[in-house]
Amino acid sequence: MRSLIPSFLSPDLPSFRDPFQSLPREMQDMMGYMDRRMPMIGSNGSEMTLPVIDIAETKDTLEVSAELPGVSEKDVSVTLDRDRLIIAGEKKKESEQKGKDFYVMERSFGSFQRTIPLDFKPDSKAIDAHFEKGVLKVSIKKPAEMMAQAKQIPVRPSAE
Repeated sequence: MRSLIPSFLSPDLPSFRDPFQSLPREMQDMMGYMDRRMPMIGSNGSEMTLPVIDIAETKDTLEVSAELPGVSEKDVSVTLDRDRLIIAGEKKKESEQKGKDFYVMERSFGSFQRTIPLDFKPDSKAIDAHFEKGVLKVSIKKPAEMMAQAKQIPVRPSAE
């Protein structure tokens, strides 16, 4: 007589597989895959996903600074796409250790991208970017019509 229970559910048959026994291994495999596909900031700072960014606004400019330690200026790009500022790049690190009985060569890398929405469409000629000592500074001049729209509101004392 043929059993109506599938073989993977019947503990009496040799092909029985308990799905809960393989769950920890499959979770570990999945997390390893995720770690390889999405590098995070490592304890030694060798990999990164998002740089720290500060944004300051003055009367006539928007100032953006991004901390990019260990990144070379040739590995950074600044793009203006309509009303978005895009800062992207890649950090690369290579280390080599030699000893009497060993040789270790390690390479790591991580790419990043930050998109900053702007509430105005700047002129591409009104943007200046410079990189010094691991810090990218971008200065965006506001359009004249935007500066003309700004209005100072006087603050009065309350009437008691």
